[in-house]
Amino acid sequence: MKKIFNWRLSLIFIILLAAFLRFYMLGSIPSGLTNDEAGVGWDAYSILLTGRDQWNQFLPLHFIAFGDYPAPLLRYLTVPSILFFGLNSFSVRFPSALFGVISVLLLFFLGKKLFNEKIGLFASFLLAISPWAIGLSRVTIEPNIAITIFLFSFFIYLHSLKKINYLYISVLLFALVLYTYSAYVLFLPLVAVLLLFWNKKIVFKNYKQYLIAFILFVIVLIPNFLTKDTTAGVRFTQVGIINNVNSIGLINTLNDERGACQKTYISLICKIADNKVFLFTSTFAKNYTAHFNINFLYNNGTETQYSILPQRGLDYVFGVLLLILGLFRILKYRDKNGFLIILLLLIAPIPDSLTGAGHYGRASIMIPFLLIIEGIGLFYLIELISRPDYKYLKKLSYIFISFIVFFSVFIFWINYTTYFKNYYSLYSQYGYEDLMKTVFSQRNKYDRIYISRHLNDTKQYVYYLFYNKYSPSNFQKKVNVSFHEASDGWISVDKIDNIYFVQNLPTISTFSAQMNYTALFISNPVDFPKTLKPLFTIKDKLGNILFEGINASDLLKYYKEQRINVSST
Repeated sequence: MKKIFNWRLSLIFIILLAAFLRFYMLGSIPSGLTNDEAGVGWDAYSILLTGRDQWNQFLPLHFIAFGDYPAPLLRYLTVPSILFFGLNSFSVRFPSALFGVISVLLLFFLGKKLFNEKIGLFASFLLAISPWAIGLSRVTIEPNIAITIFLFSFFIYLHSLKKINYLYISVLLFALVLYTYSAYVLFLPLVAVLLLFWNKKIVFKNYKQYLIAFILFVIVLIPNFLTKDTTAGVRFTQVGIINNVNSIGLINTLNDERGACQKTYISLICKIADNKVFLFTSTFAKNYTAHFNINFLYNNGTETQYSILPQRGLDYVFGVLLLILGLFRILKYRDKNGFLIILLLLIAPIPDSLTGAGHYGRASIMIPFLLIIEGIGLFYLIELISRPDYKYLKKLSYIFISFIVFFSVFIFWINYTTYFKNYYSLYSQYGYEDLMKTVFSQRNKYDRIYISRHLNDTKQYVYYLFYNKYSPSNFQKKVNVSFHEASDGWISVDKIDNIYFVQNLPTISTFSAQMNYTALFISNPVDFPKTLKPLFTIKDKLGNILFEGINASDLLKYYKEQRINVSST
């Protein structure tokens, strides 16, 4: 009884720690909301009040959002949160934080099922304090929800190996993952093949149940593939290595290399030496290996993480030692379940490798497997320390390990809640709440208000809707709303009522030629004369000016007083 009580007490402490690290100042750290977070919140708010999304679809399985067709589950999970807490940053982030805590609990039970209670506790503790996991849990993002559902489905599947009826529940949960995050569309089939091979004796013995489960899985997923605009398909065309901006540069370089080659050698040789198959294969290989780079995991991380973490490793530096020890123990004892986790870790980066060299969201599939191995490493380290007969040496070793872990978490948390909160606020679009509330208060004073995306390119319209609780039914009807779809599928809203969202402000020459309406220009300070006093300014956490509001007539008057030719401005 004492042993059971001890692990339960330890687990309670870990869960409480995870909850604190995820819910403390959740609405204000990170500062501001990314456009994806605001988009999730606005769609959920629209569903709550009208049953329809912002594009007037009734309870859709495929949301349109910004033209990226995100998976639906996160938006529906956010609906009750907004019902209870209102439309704000906290309510939008609440589901992700809650699922982040649940994932810590699930990782314990998964580790306990595969190995033992201590490894389960160590793995869940490492997940609770993981900077990567904490960062994901404190923003509105699909990967964090997907990780939790996947862990639950995987845990249930392990139960099905002894009680076959659990297989159907597991399959339904696996299918639910695909309604959560598009990166799992490739990862889950690879997992399925691995698990079928790994447990082939059980599969052959219960082949009828597995066939029924497969049919059930396909039936549940049919609605996800009824339309041509599936989440994974659209997203891959926008960010895949064949289509993204960086790949266009690679293809241009390839064409230049082939052109230079053809000046010396025959065309056939050049096609063999410089071809797209080799280009994209080598690019994929570079992307894949980058996920296991010490710099990516433990040193500087990735530039894509700045909306959830400052520049630092996604994991703690001490994780390197734990990972090595964990791998060593698995290999030393030829642990079958340990090998399974290693294989899962090895296939986890494949979806992200098709898009880039390490995106904090798509690469997050790695997190539970990485931390289970590190948990095994911590277990092995404790085993090694416990072997000597020197009582004081053991105590000193435990104190030293505890100090390293505590100090690492302490430094991260202080940095996250102070430096990151202020210095990285630009990456989470801080300032848009103040700006859009100011715009809303000024909307009746001008015929037109122009907001420029210059140097601050994002989906600005959604902030106007979100922070002002704009009527969802009015926006759904698209009355006094104009928008357009780009060639790559992204949708831009150009106008809501008299608010215009533009790439660049109208030229003064155009404005002066018409002069039949009043206008307010809003943009970065670099777009206005430094000596012209703005009507208002919007600043970041450090006091730097993000936006200025200038009366267009004042700007025109300034140019005339300075005797500047307005046709050139």
